[in-house]
Amino acid sequence: MRILFYCFHGGGGGFSNLRLLLSEMARTFPEDELILVGREGLDYGNLSDKPNVRFVKVARTHEGEVARLRSGMFGLQQIVRSTRPDVVWSLNLGPYLPVSVPCVLSVHYPVLVYGREETRLHPKNAFSVAALRWFFRRSLACADGVLVQTELMADCVRRLKQAPQRIEIVPKAVESEEVVEARPLTEAMMAVLRCGPLSTAFTFLYVSTAIPYKNHKVLAAALQVLASRRIKARLIVTLDADQVTKLYGGAAAKLVKEGYLVPVGWVQKEYLRSFYDLSDACLMPSLIESLSSSHLEAMCWGKPQICADLAYARDLCEDAAFYVCPKTGEAWAKAIELLMQDAELRRKLVVAGRARMKEFPPSWRDVAVRVRAFLHDISALNK
Repeated sequence: MRILFYCFHGGGGGFSNLRLLLSEMARTFPEDELILVGREGLDYGNLSDKPNVRFVKVARTHEGEVARLRSGMFGLQQIVRSTRPDVVWSLNLGPYLPVSVPCVLSVHYPVLVYGREETRLHPKNAFSVAALRWFFRRSLACADGVLVQTELMADCVRRLKQAPQRIEIVPKAVESEEVVEARPLTEAMMAVLRCGPLSTAFTFLYVSTAIPYKNHKVLAAALQVLASRRIKARLIVTLDADQVTKLYGGAAAKLVKEGYLVPVGWVQKEYLRSFYDLSDACLMPSLIESLSSSHLEAMCWGKPQICADLAYARDLCEDAAFYVCPKTGEAWAKAIELLMQDAELRRKLVVAGRARMKEFPPSWRDVAVRVRAFLHDISALNK
């Protein structure tokens, strides 16, 4: 099967997971050909080493959304005609006009399908978000099938009048040692973790990007409460110093100096497991998600977690998390203290998390097999 995969641009943890999936598909199905289409500069990692993978780059003739519009309206049609795939598979936004082969749209971005209240959390202005959602619906109307990662996202897509009948739920996996070899932290990383007055304190971890809806604001408020009560707890965040200053406000410098907040910058996947191993628990305050790897990693790698009391988190974690109002720093501070003091609660959450992970694909190979089967079924519509 010849699969044309289209992603105009991407980054962060979601795109790194996508690279793992594509790599597994190329390795598991060597008879297939993967044609990866995206803007110049899109980092597909070591996929260029795979003999059944080739790239088609969209030139930077225009900037930003103008370039994406040109690609979605006309560029993809030309690429499909020249490469003759069996199916077009796109991430979040696909062709805006029908193409000559069946199309599958993977919907991972909750802003595209959640209600209007959640869309206000997007970092772009209201007009940009409205345009993004409008073009998404054009892509959805061109799709013969949709891939999502959770039942909640499937329900959101089903409510849209443009949605096709075929909607498949394929959750993501947590990478195993066979896919990503875990490495011990470097001396530089360890030096950051060892310094400060709270270097031996109870340690929480929040793996996230600097997007506003990740809700670092509530953690800033919680850490200030903990500092005022002299509670010995610290939070490792995968943000750099500038991002911490922006998201944690005027209190950031003091929280870092006193050891309550430890910014380590973005963590590559090979070091991620080591950060979890050195942490005692995880915090997950994000206001909107599709399927966050951070929740899965905590459950898979045996860490109790405190989550925002929202539908997406309960749908994902069920009884494997302690839930807190996502908007109140005082509530998060109380939950942090409770989890620190209650070893039995931590144990129960870990046990429940490991049981919950049995409902998810055990490996990225399993995810690849399920995605490929769906793509094959949709491609048959053209035969």
